[in-house]
Amino acid sequence: MALRFEELIERHHDEIFAYAWRLLAGDRSSDRKTDAEDLVQEVYLRAYRNFSRLRANTNHRAWLYKIATHCAYSRLRQIQGGRRKLAALASVAAALGSASDIAASQGQIDRRLRLLVNQLPAKQKACVTLRYFQDLDYPEIAQVLGCSLESARANVYQAIRRLRLALEK
Repeated sequence: MALRFEELIERHHDEIFAYAWRLLAGDRSSDRKTDAEDLVQEVYLRAYRNFSRLRANTNHRAWLYKIATHCAYSRLRQIQGGRRKLAALASVAAALGSASDIAASQGQIDRRLRLLVNQLPAKQKACVTLRYFQDLDYPEIAQVLGCSLESARANVYQAIRRLRLALEK
C-alpha cells in the first residue's frame, strides 16, 4: 500500500521541526521558533510538489531531511547576507562520549560546545546534527547530504575529533 502524503507529514513532522530548530540555533536576529515553523512549511511545500515523482522504494525520511537541509542552507544564506556558514547547533554534549569526563558543569560544556560547533564547516555541522540529534544512520545521512557513505562517516568523525581537541585545550 502506498504511503499518503498526510501520513508522511504525521510521521516525520516533529523530527523535521527539531532538525530545523537546531540548524537555525545560531540566528538570534529573529524568533527561532517562527523561523523553524516557516522552514518546515517550506519543506512540506517542496515535498508536496515532488511527492508524486518518488519511487516506491524511496526512503521518505531521508528525502525529507535532504529537503530540510537544502531549505535551511538557503534560509541561513539569506539571514547571514549570503555567507555559507551555518549557525551554531544546540549542544552536542550527547555526541561526545568524553564530555562527561570533563571537570566542568554541564552548562559550561554546553556553552563551550555551542561556540565550538559554530566554527565547524557546514557539512560537519549538518552531519553531527543528523547523526546525534536526529538519529539518522550513516546511509541516511549520505542520502540527505548527497555524499558517499564514507564522506558522511568522515564528516562526523572529523567534527567529533575537532570538538574533543578543542575541549581538551
